[in-house]
Amino acid sequence: MTNDSNLARPSSVREYEKNALVLKLERHQKDLLQLRKKLNSYICEPRTYSLFERIESLKQGLEKLRADNDAIIANVKDRKRSAENYVERIRNQFAEFNSMQQGVEEYIRGAKNC
Repeated sequence: MTNDSNLARPSSVREYEKNALVLKLERHQKDLLQLRKKLNSYICEPRTYSLFERIESLKQGLEKLRADNDAIIANVKDRKRSAENYVERIRNQFAEFNSMQQGVEEYIRGAKNC
């Protein structure tokens, strides 16, 4: 009996970790919407051509990240593919999210200074 419970335990831990990663991706989806709203506010209106190019690049990056997150979440939830196949990709999404968030914050600071 002890052997059976030990075998099930690592699997449930991995399942918990996978669920936590997906949950974090879902929270990032909400954060991406907030970042998009910030970029669409009048405070962030580009005043120069370079700011216009930067804001468009950020908006495209946010949209791509959102779409990729949606695809990963859907595939893992529908169990079309094992979440284990997505762990590295999810971690990459987290890194890209942090980069996008930093980019938006830098843009906002730069837009306010113009």
